[in-house]
Amino acid sequence: MEEPSTAVLGARTGDWRSRLSALLDDYRKRPRPATSSDRFAAAIAWQSELVDAGLAAPGWPAAVGGMELSLDDQLDYYRMVSAAGAPKHPCAMSFIVAPTIIVHGTQEQKDRFLEPLLRADEFWCQGFSEPGAGSDLASLSTRAVRDGDIYRVTGQKIWTTKADKADWIFALVRTGPAGRGTAGITYLLIPMDSPGIEIRPLRDAAGGYHFAEVFFDDVEVPITNRLGAEGEGWSIMRTSLGHERATAFLADEFRYRSTVDKVVRLAVDRGYADDPLVRQEIARIETSVRSITANSARALEAVLRGEDPGGVASVNRLVKSEFEQHLHRLALRLTGSAAVLGARSEGAAENGRWTYGYLMSRAATIGAGTAEIQRNTIAEGVLGLPSPRCEGRRVPTVTPGSPLAPPEEDEAALREVLASVFSSYVETEGILARETSPGDYDIGLWDELVKFGLPGLSAPERLGGGAASLRLLCAAVEEAGYHLAPVPLVPTLIALEVLVAAGADRTAEVVVKGATAAFVAPVDDGGWVRDGLPIYEAGRLNGVVERVLGAPVADVLIVLATDATTGELVLATVEPTAASITVQNSIDITATVGVVGLDATPGTVVAAGTAVVDALAEATRVAQLLVAADSVGVANRALALAVEWSGQREQFGRVIGSFQAISHRCGYLLVGAEGARGQVLAAADRDSADPDAVLCAELASAEALRTAVRSSEGCIQIHGGIGFTWEHTAHLLLRRAIANEAWLSRPEAMCDRAVTELFRRVTAA
Repeated sequence: MEEPSTAVLGARTGDWRSRLSALLDDYRKRPRPATSSDRFAAAIAWQSELVDAGLAAPGWPAAVGGMELSLDDQLDYYRMVSAAGAPKHPCAMSFIVAPTIIVHGTQEQKDRFLEPLLRADEFWCQGFSEPGAGSDLASLSTRAVRDGDIYRVTGQKIWTTKADKADWIFALVRTGPAGRGTAGITYLLIPMDSPGIEIRPLRDAAGGYHFAEVFFDDVEVPITNRLGAEGEGWSIMRTSLGHERATAFLADEFRYRSTVDKVVRLAVDRGYADDPLVRQEIARIETSVRSITANSARALEAVLRGEDPGGVASVNRLVKSEFEQHLHRLALRLTGSAAVLGARSEGAAENGRWTYGYLMSRAATIGAGTAEIQRNTIAEGVLGLPSPRCEGRRVPTVTPGSPLAPPEEDEAALREVLASVFSSYVETEGILARETSPGDYDIGLWDELVKFGLPGLSAPERLGGGAASLRLLCAAVEEAGYHLAPVPLVPTLIALEVLVAAGADRTAEVVVKGATAAFVAPVDDGGWVRDGLPIYEAGRLNGVVERVLGAPVADVLIVLATDATTGELVLATVEPTAASITVQNSIDITATVGVVGLDATPGTVVAAGTAVVDALAEATRVAQLLVAADSVGVANRALALAVEWSGQREQFGRVIGSFQAISHRCGYLLVGAEGARGQVLAAADRDSADPDAVLCAELASAEALRTAVRSSEGCIQIHGGIGFTWEHTAHLLLRRAIANEAWLSRPEAMCDRAVTELFRRVTAA
């Protein structure tokens, strides 16, 4: 292949944005093609424009004609292209074979195939599945027999997407002994016009002809068309699948974003904006698309580091496929009675796009490995559970419960240190003993955390804090939740956040130095309420607030009250000894909760009026994420316990983790726990001034709270009878998850507020 052109090299020096913007601006001015065939032709022409401008293949190495952009730049590239409505490459399969050619191809193969592929001058299809080897590719039987400088290929492939339009097929064939096994499989590149190839289109459930059967009858393939060494096709194929689930479909997140926005608009236009069930469903698809975004970025990071995207890619593949089905099922529901019509019927909603999309979405959990196979991959390859095929066990990608994607160095160090501290102090037997002392906490552990820098980890330096990021603080809280730490960390952190946001520096300094604290404010399903507050008058407070987390062990109480004279909100600090605190029995044995009674109790006002209103608005987001982070820890501990037990407990002569009913459940626990972690940390990364910060926090927190409950319930189920015993840790996780879900704001309320914002944005656009 020739040396990179000046245009390509320019893409690497930073001017690619201006050149791409100019090209996209020109594209926006063009008339849109009216027919599908015209759109197809325009997409092909667009690819050549990109290549000629040195603006194609943003992730490919420059040596093979790509732009070699960084991860962040690639994301920007796809955002720009998607926002302009520019057509995608018309042959998605090309970007499955391309990375494989780049990694394993000879220079001659790279020169021959990559540029025509990139320009869409030649189309590719994938020849993996066979009638007897669908998801179980190791059972493939299509044979290739060496005959001098050629292979003679005989056999059949099925479910071959766009085989009737393809110029080439990249296929797995068996060159070794017949039977089931990955040894002796070879990777060939075969021209589709070769004598002996027959293509028989198959009609799909949506009524179209998107895939076909391909028959090989003594087809001659030159040895030079073999990719890699003979017999190594299985490992070479993994390059294809790894990139299929990572870089090849990086732009999916932007396409999904656009489609979700259309569904939100559909709900408004069809009169469902106030339907409570629809609103919750919309929150669910919005949450899913944000999870996909985070997973896509992490998978690509792994690829760019030269690592197999592995576990993250497998999780993302499953999330994407099920998201697509849920998205289109909701959209079809929103068409109302129009759902009785076929996609091509007169009167079909939006020309039948949602009917057609729903039917096509049924393939999402079948193609490229069924959802069931993906769960097997997650259970066996990521979690290290035993294979149901008696193939032994693999080493897990990471220790179950740990972040699937390696964290940054400072976060990894923080997690390691805190895990060591918590492990030294916390054990199930000690937690259970606290049932008889519901108004107490582990002072020794608290002192260790204070020495480490909690709770002032992210407090401003002017207060003696560490000025760390909110993400780092959430990681610390996650570790506390994981280990069921019996200390009032989250109540204290929330109280500190309220104080800092209100500018009450003097009291905040006391908390940063190690004082425990509690924010005394009534809560309903929607969060902190401002009605029925204690009354502040002449330096005294009167009123009762129930169910205050951390109150029985607080050194400082921060009370939200109403000024009797002005009617304004005030924040007042109260000495706990001056108040009446009645200890209540928390469902969460690791926590304390109590009723705070104020009867002419002295209070010092630290903020009033708009300062309080603004402080509550600012603190709410952080408080939600802190509770959510604790729940993420609970969910991942439940996962770790479930996987551990699944690999130990035997039934019917087998370890229970080898039964798919158990391994698939563990896989779902991983998908949920890792997805919740990713969303919470991503929301914590957003600046408080970001217009999307509150929406992200609402959705991430709702997902984390729900996931912790589901994971804890699933952990108990997997353990069976032993999980239902008092002495087992599982019920302690469930108790903490249930308490978190009810503590600050219910997930349903968070989702409802998020959907209100989504509707506002759509109607304002």
